[in-house]
Amino acid sequence: MTDIRIRLRTGLGAAILIAGAVAGAPSLAASSVAGASGAAGGVPAIAAASQAEPLPTPEFVAGLGAVEGHLRVGGALYADGKATDALVHFRRPLEVLYPGLKPSIDARDVPDFKPELEALLQAAKAGQPAAGISRRIDDVLVKLRAATASVPVAERRDIHTGLKVASLLLGTIADTYGAAVVDGRIVDATDYQASLGYMQVAAGVLRQAAPRFKDADPERWTIVAHDLTRLARAWPSLLPPEQPVLNVAEVRALVVNLRQQLDTF
Repeated sequence: MTDIRIRLRTGLGAAILIAGAVAGAPSLAASSVAGASGAAGGVPAIAAASQAEPLPTPEFVAGLGAVEGHLRVGGALYADGKATDALVHFRRPLEVLYPGLKPSIDARDVPDFKPELEALLQAAKAGQPAAGISRRIDDVLVKLRAATASVPVAERRDIHTGLKVASLLLGTIADTYGAAVVDGRIVDATDYQASLGYMQVAAGVLRQAAPRFKDADPERWTIVAHDLTRLARAWPSLLPPEQPVLNVAEVRALVVNLRQQLDTF
């Protein structure tokens, strides 16, 4: 069992591996769902249409990554003694994200991680020690890795799979960060933290893709790495600063450029 705060700092995306070449837990495919931060504000929609249909591979792996991002941010908050804030990030994967993933879980015949999500939420509500919560998070992550392993081998080995889901996650990051900032102030800590979790996952995806990416197109990778570093400045800490380091327009501009580079690779 590893300290969840260390894992947050070292990069969330490293936990889910795609074929040893492109790793990460990408985003969801659609824009954020509006709402209060205690409910579904800033949470991306898994399915653009009906949640009754299985998702294509990028969106499915993206959904798993969104779960991971919330749990890791929630774990870091819980370890810092902010249990009330952490509960929102434990609740969203179960109540908001899981229903959209369930048809894909069934269709791919992968281990269901709902029981682990429920156990985590109940343990956090009961105020269990941070070490126990971290173990519960580990239990979910094991199931997420098993679900990711259901991706067909050809897709796992294709670098474009990772770049596609990273691009989708970047779009989600812009939407979620945008929901957190109103009139030049960060007014929704939950959406700020959710976008931080997604950003850490996206960075992990691209770090794992970097060797092959740089070998294929070094000039394009230089642009991506530069803009990704600039974008990461928007989240200087787990708790939001009083004033945003980057405004919404700056975040969106960086995201647009990054997605263009990834989508045309």
